[in-house]
This record gives sequence, C-alpha cells and structure tokens, in this order.
Amino acid sequence: MANLIPVSYKLLRGMNESLILNIIRKKGPISRADIAKSTNLTPPTVTNIVNKLIENGMVVEYKLGESSGGRPPVLVKINPEFMNVLVIHIRTRSLEAYALDAEYSKKASRKYPIEGLGEREVLEILESVIGELTGELDSSVSGIGIVVRGPVKTREGISVFAPNIGWRNVPLKKIVEEKFGIPTYIMNDVRAMAWGEFHMNEIKGAENMIFLKVGYGIGSAIVIGGKLYTGVLDSAGEIGHTTIDISGPGCSCGKSGCFEALASEKALVNLAVEALKRGEDSVLRRMAEGVPEKVTPEMIYEAAKMDDELAKRALETVGRYLGIGIANIINIFNPRLILLGGGIVKGRKFFEEAMRRTAREMALEDSYASCSIAFSELGDEATLIGAATMVMDNLFGWREGFVD
Repeated sequence: MANLIPVSYKLLRGMNESLILNIIRKKGPISRADIAKSTNLTPPTVTNIVNKLIENGMVVEYKLGESSGGRPPVLVKINPEFMNVLVIHIRTRSLEAYALDAEYSKKASRKYPIEGLGEREVLEILESVIGELTGELDSSVSGIGIVVRGPVKTREGISVFAPNIGWRNVPLKKIVEEKFGIPTYIMNDVRAMAWGEFHMNEIKGAENMIFLKVGYGIGSAIVIGGKLYTGVLDSAGEIGHTTIDISGPGCSCGKSGCFEALASEKALVNLAVEALKRGEDSVLRRMAEGVPEKVTPEMIYEAAKMDDELAKRALETVGRYLGIGIANIINIFNPRLILLGGGIVKGRKFFEEAMRRTAREMALEDSYASCSIAFSELGDEATLIGAATMVMDNLFGWREGFVD
C-alpha cells in the first residue's frame, strides 16, 4: 500500500528534509542552529531545507528565542494546519474517534457505545465514523491510527485478538485503506499510551523506559534507545504474566501467581472481597449494599480516603506486589524510567510508599538508584498522542520507532 503515501511525504523519505522535519516536529519550537547541532548538518543546509519546508507549508516561524549574546534566533515549529490525523480508539465499551491537527489539538470528535455489539457491527461503526470525520474536515486526512485492545501485528496492521469485541485476525489496515485510500496504522492500546508518554517525556532524557498500565489487568510497553521494542512475534511486554509467587492466586492466562493476579485492580478487589466474606468490618460493605461481589476499585479508593482500614491494607498489599514486579523490571532492563498509568494511579496515596520501599529493597542497588519511578499525568490523552505520533512517524519516514 506504499502508493497511498502522499507525494509530498514520499519526497521526505531518506532525505535530510525528513530528518529536519522530524526534529522540528519532536523538539520544536527550535532554532535553526539547534537543528544543525541535532542533525550534524551544516547551518547553510539546515537554513535551505527549513526555508523549503516553510514554503511548502509544513513548518512555520513561531517566535524569537532567547539570545546568547547576538541576535535572538527565530524558532520554528510544525505548522498545525499542515495535516489532519484521525485516531480511532476502540475501548471496552465505546468507540471514540478524534480528528487532530499536527500539534495534537482536537478538531472534531465522536463517541459510540459498542458494548454487546458483534464484530461486523463494530466494523460498520468504524467505517461510518471515518466517513463522517473525513467529510466534516475542511482539509484532507493524511493518516489514520486505530487503537485496539489485545495483541496486534503492527507492521501488517492486523488485530490478532480484541477480547472486548471478539475480533480475531482482522486485517484492519487493509480494510480501511481499501475503502478510504488513506494510510492506516494499527496499535495496541498500552503501546499507544506508552508512545504518547514517551513522546511527551523525551525532553527528560528517558530513552529507556518501561510503561506499566495497571487496571483490571497489567499491560506494559518497552522503550529501548528511543524505540518501542515489539519482539519477534510482536508480543513483547507481557510483564503482567511474569511469575511473582508460584503458589499465588490463579490468573486469567491459566497460570498461577502472575504479576497481574497479585498487583492489578482485579487483585485489589479480590483482596477486599475475601476480607468482607471473612466478616471484617469496613465501609465497603455499605457501599456494596451488603454484597461483597459488588465491590469496585473506585469504592476501595473512596473508602481509603475515608480512612477505612481494610481498603488501606488492600492497597498497601497491592503496593508491595507492585514493588516486587518493579524490582524485577529494574534488574532485567535497567531502565531510566518506569512510568505507571491506568486506574490504579487513583490509589497512589495509599500504596506508593510500600511500592517504592519494596522495589528499593529487592532491586539491585545501583540499578534502582539510576531509575526514576513516576506516575502518568496524561492519562487517556497519552493514547491519542501516541497513536497520532505513530501515524506521523510512518508518514514522515521516522521508521526508528519500532524494533524487534
């Protein structure tokens, strides 16, 4: 489907124009002098190419930068009106679609419930919303990013298995490109979120990062040397199914004692439910109307804020298991940054100290000292940014994004 790439983007591939445009996109606003330093190209070459990009409407002069003694430099950045990108996020219960400009600002959006719908029905909504948004925008759509749950074959654009809607080996890229003639790229939801976080955190120098999304399950993504590591079969990052306690509770994968079975929101709920069934006193019993099985993670977070001992103890237990898993990650990957996202972040106040203490005690001392552990601040916005960035990475020839 290489013929789908617009001619203006094709001209960028393998050229200095591509290198400079991507530097501006990822590091702008930036001066021509700093572009030269980042690319090792000569200042005249940079000036000529930047002027060409400005003439073509891809880049704009933004404002004056700080002077280091001479004339203040003119900073350049990507032209937000240069392109439109669609991002379709197929979540557990809804399909959300967004039209973004080149600086990730939202220009239009749609949301449709999909819970209980069949495979074909979800595909029909997907095709319909793409048609709606492409018809609504005042300029053409340059690329489409589709975010799905479950494993994907990134390069082939196949949703291998989307557990929420039952898709198996659905060639989304082929389906959408054949219908609309727009370059389309498929991404797993956790990797999209991680790529968005990495893109926004690059200035912090965290080129080696592990992202953990801790919700009802535990998903992860691995960034090594500024590249998403996908593995031989595109399945790298199943950290949630590494063993923490061989005698631990059963996991959804069929094994026992997985990280996910001990440190996820599902594990948190199980701890609370078991305690309530043993007759322990807790405000959670009232919240759940006397039915332990009705307890939700949100109830536990709220109960902890009310100083409920059971809720606080459950969160601390999950925090210790998170610390064990994080220590394993530190010892294996020696990353610069471990970033936590997902629903569990809502209970951060009640598990963070136990998590950090356990990780510090169990990880190799030097490796722990060189690693920062932080929490996602972007939330779902990271998914949009990551998917849009993936589209632009592909269109602009930034193929260093993935490595197996």
